[in-house]
Amino acid sequence: MRVLEGMQALLGGWGCRVIAAPGLEAAMKALQAGARPDVLLVDYHLDEGTGIEAIKVLRSKIGGELPAALVTAERSPTVREEARAADIQVLYKPLKPAMLRAFIAQWRIVGSAAE
Repeated sequence: MRVLEGMQALLGGWGCRVIAAPGLEAAMKALQAGARPDVLLVDYHLDEGTGIEAIKVLRSKIGGELPAALVTAERSPTVREEARAADIQVLYKPLKPAMLRAFIAQWRIVGSAAE
């Protein structure tokens, strides 16, 4: 939970509105309550399943191609290829704030161009 709280504080400090969920079930409840994320940041190792599976489920519920990043220390080619096949960017732990900020900035530029 500390990591989740730390991520909320970091992103909130950058002006992001953060909807934090410790797992897929909590994320689904947030969606049912009307939350609509602009981007997903999901850890690879979840209590149930993987972050890749969770991103796929969340994207299917929201509709459309939602930008997503998988945060992981897992550096296996299998995980990298599975993420790439699902159009998920991989951000490796330890995650440097500059790398995360670059991902968010890239998403904002792409999102602005699409409007």
